[in-house]
Amino acid sequence: MTTIRKQNYRKLLQGVYEPPSKEFGVPDFAFNPLNQSGDIYRPVIDQAWVQEHGKPIWPKGKEFAVCLTHDVDAVSEFNLSQNVRSILKLLKNDSKRPLGEVLRWILIHKLNALRGIIGRPDRLCDFENWLDLEEGVGARSTFFFAPETVTLPHNSDCMYKYDQTIHFRGELISVAELMRMMDSKGWEIGLHPSWHTHNNLEEMISQKRQVENIVGHDIQSVRQHFLKYNPMKTPQTQSLAGFKVDSTLGFNDNVGFRRGTSYPFSSYNLETNEKIDLLHIPLTVQDGALMLSEKGLRLDADTSVEYVKLMLDAVQEVGGVLNLSWHPHTINRPGFWDVYKRVLELVQQEDPWFATIGELGKWWSKEVKIDLDTYTAQLASDNV
Repeated sequence: MTTIRKQNYRKLLQGVYEPPSKEFGVPDFAFNPLNQSGDIYRPVIDQAWVQEHGKPIWPKGKEFAVCLTHDVDAVSEFNLSQNVRSILKLLKNDSKRPLGEVLRWILIHKLNALRGIIGRPDRLCDFENWLDLEEGVGARSTFFFAPETVTLPHNSDCMYKYDQTIHFRGELISVAELMRMMDSKGWEIGLHPSWHTHNNLEEMISQKRQVENIVGHDIQSVRQHFLKYNPMKTPQTQSLAGFKVDSTLGFNDNVGFRRGTSYPFSSYNLETNEKIDLLHIPLTVQDGALMLSEKGLRLDADTSVEYVKLMLDAVQEVGGVLNLSWHPHTINRPGFWDVYKRVLELVQQEDPWFATIGELGKWWSKEVKIDLDTYTAQLASDNV
């Protein structure tokens, strides 16, 4: 394996090496030169920066920062109208899935709809448990909610509506009420836009406004659904829609440092060679990449915690940001909730600055004078 040269760090940071997402797939870690060199678990750009300039200084004297995040892909399991919509979507079969798989999912949705009719308790996400656990460690997280109306549909789009009711602290409340309550108590609400927004400004603006109409104010943060991202198009689309912070740049099938850094960094327009008014906070670890049985690393609970500890150590070494993503609907899956609790205990012991994506982005933009684009540009011109 050949380690990526420092002259190439700028191309790595800007996403030059990344292929655009295809219609039916999202490129993952295999394309990355850091994977090919064996450096995917090292924030190589941060390490070079610290060697020359030292670590960033975080609020309250903390040595590093942690962002806890959640992609809200689903809110209920047995809702009748949601399952009917899902069946109709599957019957269109725009997913190119095999017929047998389509029929299996239709059967599952029919059974879930039946359970909803007979009144089986629908506690897919248990949102109160996520909030209570995070509050217990002194943290507030970012919840990325999907839009309820999608003009350009895709088989992967989320199917819930904001007026759906869910159980929360012994009561039935709507998803909209949940979002407003979270927002009022310091949790951040961001957008988890649908598949076809990655290069469609009109659709991105529409979906952003849907969430803003619920919470009653502008939202700052975005993470693309399935991490579908085109380095030539998505940054401009997000910025022109009014977003200030993106948290998409991670992996679905591995953990690590996709752009060689754990630091927030400015986005870049590869077509015009200009910076964009959009800050990236890289995604370090996603739950499914660790523990799903059908894809990714396919780790057990203990090994998953070890991998997160590996990322935590790497971030602490450079004084960076550990950005974790756990999907709320995994709370009842074996291992997922247990690992999240263990990870939070592990992280809390190291005494980081906990911040939402928007909070961290705003603070970094105002207070920190680390310009990785300029720094890596200088490395590209040096004879190293």
